[in-house]
Amino acid sequence: MAAVIDSKPTLIRPANQPLIFTLSYTTTLPDRYVVQVFEDAVEIAKLYLTPNTNNKVHFNLADIARDRVSVDDKIRDESATLLSYDAKPFTTGRNGLKKYEVKVGTFVGTIQTLNDDRDTVYLLDGAEQISAGLHPSFGDYYPTAITKKVWLTDRVGVDDVLTIEAREEDEGCVAFLNDDTIIGSYAAQIKYEIKNAAGTVLASELITINSTNGAQLPAAAEINQKLTYLMAYPKNLEQWISSGSKPSANPTWSYYEMQLLSGAGAKVSNVLRVNKLCTQIKHNNTQLAWTNSVGGWDSLTFTGRTQTEELVTAKEYRRQIGNWNASTYTFLPQAREKQAYQVQAKQSYKLTHVAFSFAELDLLKYAFRSDNPMIRIGNTGDWQPVVMSTKSYNVKEAFSGMHSVTLSVELAQVIKC
Repeated sequence: MAAVIDSKPTLIRPANQPLIFTLSYTTTLPDRYVVQVFEDAVEIAKLYLTPNTNNKVHFNLADIARDRVSVDDKIRDESATLLSYDAKPFTTGRNGLKKYEVKVGTFVGTIQTLNDDRDTVYLLDGAEQISAGLHPSFGDYYPTAITKKVWLTDRVGVDDVLTIEAREEDEGCVAFLNDDTIIGSYAAQIKYEIKNAAGTVLASELITINSTNGAQLPAAAEINQKLTYLMAYPKNLEQWISSGSKPSANPTWSYYEMQLLSGAGAKVSNVLRVNKLCTQIKHNNTQLAWTNSVGGWDSLTFTGRTQTEELVTAKEYRRQIGNWNASTYTFLPQAREKQAYQVQAKQSYKLTHVAFSFAELDLLKYAFRSDNPMIRIGNTGDWQPVVMSTKSYNVKEAFSGMHSVTLSVELAQVIKC
């Protein structure tokens, strides 16, 4: 009367979507199917499920797992903010990729039989849409060929190139799956080239994916470290890359490119291209970053003047003036009859960009869907958590193919007074 798993999700998937396991039996129909769920080898759920009218069970792992996986916002040892990290080329995940094993059995009468069949999936934070189908392949993110997207971003590539616009002062990272045992990745190193406007290479480097550089080896066993963050933005690069390859050491640079290579030097990913974004220096620019739908981080830079607004709220009570317990009743001329308590403030920011491309405008929609947006104001500011205080944003076509965008965010921390 053994239970079997007829079908399951593909091997690596975002957690916030249908993750359906279909169960059936080989001989006698059980009273209940028994489903055990293990997260990184620890049992987190045990369910007794009734067969449907076709004598099968469809079990959705997402109901258990979707809130247990989250994109990291700190580096692995939690000593620094992830987006600002600049000590090494890489850091690895803590919570962003987890292994889930589903074991199935039967319950008949008073007899319980466990572990008749089992299967495994690996879940990232993120969400696939219904339009993608029940179990779409995630294979485009496996580093196996130059035609594979690989980088965990919602940006859409053109001719196998993913483009980011970034100031020299911008911070950030791009994630990828670093593994050659589960997904058969060939990636062993990253090629970096910085170029001028004519495409001439000004400097280049090869960065090995290993523990010395902040990653674990692709063949290493720890699951959550297989999610690897590359500190790819100009300000991060300034600290960890060799002195002659820094953007600041090549003042005529127009863009730089990064691409995963095999140990033999074969290209196994799309190109990640970072274009130099020139902005106004007379006012602060603002970066908006957020956790995306495929288990990594994305960001955009708002180059317009950032407006700040502070709204203070308080409760008031009224009290009698004067000292009613004294031998002589007196009060000071500045005595207060109204007193405020529970005073708190909230801070909001109006972000503006006057020349977003259509691709950047399309990327922005994912910021509104994210549960973890953050902003960084100015060249030296800290990253702060925010919420999207408006659920829509104002778009005007500034000139052909470019759009002016305005939106508001609110600091996700109460300011106590």
